Amino acid sequence: MRKKAFFITILWALVALLFWWAWRDISLAQVWDALSQLSLLSLAILLLLNGVIILIFSSRWWIILRALGHKIPYLTLTKYRLAGFGVGYFTPGPQFGGEPLQVYFLHKNHDISTETALTSVSLDKLLEMLSNFTFLAIAMLVVVWQGLFFQEMAGTVVGFMAGMIILLLGYIIVLWMGQTPLAWIFGRLSLKRNQASPSVIRQTLLNVESQIGSFCRDKPRTLLLSGLLSALKWILLFGEYALALRFLGLEVSLVNALAIIVFARLAFLTPLPGGLGALEAGQVFAMQSLGFEPVFGVSMSLFIRVRDSLFGLFGLWVGSARSTSHLYGEKYV
Repeated sequence: MRKKAFFITILWALVALLFWWAWRDISLAQVWDALSQLSLLSLAILLLLNGVIILIFSSRWWIILRALGHKIPYLTLTKYRLAGFGVGYFTPGPQFGGEPLQVYFLHKNHDISTETALTSVSLDKLLEMLSNFTFLAIAMLVVVWQGLFFQEMAGTVVGFMAGMIILLLGYIIVLWMGQTPLAWIFGRLSLKRNQASPSVIRQTLLNVESQIGSFCRDKPRTLLLSGLLSALKWILLFGEYALALRFLGLEVSLVNALAIIVFARLAFLTPLPGGLGALEAGQVFAMQSLGFEPVFGVSMSLFIRVRDSLFGLFGLWVGSARSTSHLYGEKYV
């Protein structure tokens, strides 16, 4: 308990330090002046674009489930994905935590076996991580090539991203070859501790990895379509970010916009809930380094924070409503 309390204390002290650094030379009046550049029309456009992006977020999971033989309405999956996002956004860690809730909804509301539900969610998450690291690696290569950031540690940063891509691709290839590495590792760790391997957990891992491997071998077109949908999602995210900067009155090149969004995405890889503090400090640092006023960094991070928090809270409400309705026997279609 003491170690946990110490870790939590350090975590929130870090958040406070990052917030202080981001806001140290900025007043609320300056932020309000910057945000007042957003007209009702620009907010409506950003809201519409956000709605499209939210719908796209569920597309990969939807086609995976259809390929597995489960035709669930698209909007229903969108609600489940929003609920999972809400849990992941408000818990410590790099946007993980909501996946068990997605598995729960599939199993309880649609009579899908736990293993198949876990297979669909795991494969969707695996492809999401692969697309995220691929985008970040390409973006960082462009940023380094343009000489904007990471010059002193270009090799380390790009190497880390490339290593993550190779690791994820290697894992998918191993599964495609019919191997089950996580189940094997879990069994070996249990043996090293002189404990009998928990058969239920190991068997679940074995079945899920086997299903993912079979999927990769038998559904190559679905995997290709999933990759295209991931690319579309990132194009829309980049477009939304660049558009928001324009609406704030900041004229930036596409390369500069790419550099700024890299810092936003890196913030969500930190162990801080919702990238709290890291997002704000990263945006201010990026703006200052590119020669822009730091108030634009705080304003942009505040816009992102309010947007994501509203979607996260809505997702938690949707998840709570779904769970409560299920307890009263409602059947979802």
